[in-house]
Amino acid sequence: MRALAVLSPSIDAKVDQEQKYYLTIDSLKIPLALIHVPDTVFKKDDAAYANLVLVKKVGFSLNYRDLGVIERAWRGLKELEQDSYYPIGSDFCGYVEEVGQNVKNLKKGDLVISDCFYPESKNGYQGGIPTNHGSKEYEILPEIKLLKLPDHFPVEQAAAMSIGTQTAINMIERAQIKEGSNVLVTSVTSNTSLFLLNFLKTRNCNVYGLSYSGENFEKVKQKFPFLKDIYSLQLDNIPTDLQFDAVLDPFSDTYLPYLLDNDRLKTSCYYVTCGIFSQSRQKRKDGKEVKLHDLFAKFIAKNINFIGNCLGPTSTLEQGVRELCSFPDHNIIMDSVYSEEKSLKEFIRKTFNVDKNRFGKVSFMYT
Repeated sequence: MRALAVLSPSIDAKVDQEQKYYLTIDSLKIPLALIHVPDTVFKKDDAAYANLVLVKKVGFSLNYRDLGVIERAWRGLKELEQDSYYPIGSDFCGYVEEVGQNVKNLKKGDLVISDCFYPESKNGYQGGIPTNHGSKEYEILPEIKLLKLPDHFPVEQAAAMSIGTQTAINMIERAQIKEGSNVLVTSVTSNTSLFLLNFLKTRNCNVYGLSYSGENFEKVKQKFPFLKDIYSLQLDNIPTDLQFDAVLDPFSDTYLPYLLDNDRLKTSCYYVTCGIFSQSRQKRKDGKEVKLHDLFAKFIAKNINFIGNCLGPTSTLEQGVRELCSFPDHNIIMDSVYSEEKSLKEFIRKTFNVDKNRFGKVSFMYT
């Protein structure tokens, strides 16, 4: 079977130059390649496999979080002398190949995606993303960590949707958005924010966007015409009389200090964030220092509800799937889909926006 993997130096030396890509993370150059790895063996009559499912992946995608996974994997592999590798990937879709004796809700042929329910555990299984190895062509996963999709669901979108959908719906629910609320979506061209905008279409509120650089504004406006306006952090052009009831922010270390310093948050605003930009060691080291005393003082003075959000319960993923199936204009925004091994380099470059022109998710489909 195949898998997209971080390579140890010895495997890196054996793989042809055209078949691999060196991903730059700060000063690191990390070798990635789509390689053939040993097949997964599923023993459906073994009691140890009773609650498990063998999934044959149709496609997968990477997320911003995978940069941290890749960096950690490379730090563990780079000093090894023996052949080794670390398969990556945190979103996927696939078809059920085999099921264990106790599996009741899935059968061979079902189209499934990962259920990243969090923070609660269920039936003894810890909450969170079920695998960091989503590119493995075959993988054994717990039934409870999979969600069945309708047969007609587009597989290119399904391969790229679990984390974004579950995160976006949960953030929107936790932001306590009311009719007529002023809602700000930051980093408006990021993948997480495109998910947020997609699911805000049917909420009766005033939605605004904020970007750091101001790139791709026209694409966002064309795709989401309900947006009231989009502003630029660098231009500092949010009107002085505009304040927000809720903020949905993928990168709080970039946008929170700015919005607090410029008094853009209403009293009792809900500020929901799902991540930080400075994920690598070097970025954390070089990042602008935030003075917590000043930050907390502003939270307290304005009764700000600051909410950290990681994924969401199963119900948020189910809600997202219902909305995607019910509304014709709801879909996972896709930049591109790749399916040839020779396109691996472009898949990775587009995924991590190396050329600064990506708009939407990027999937790799197995043929």
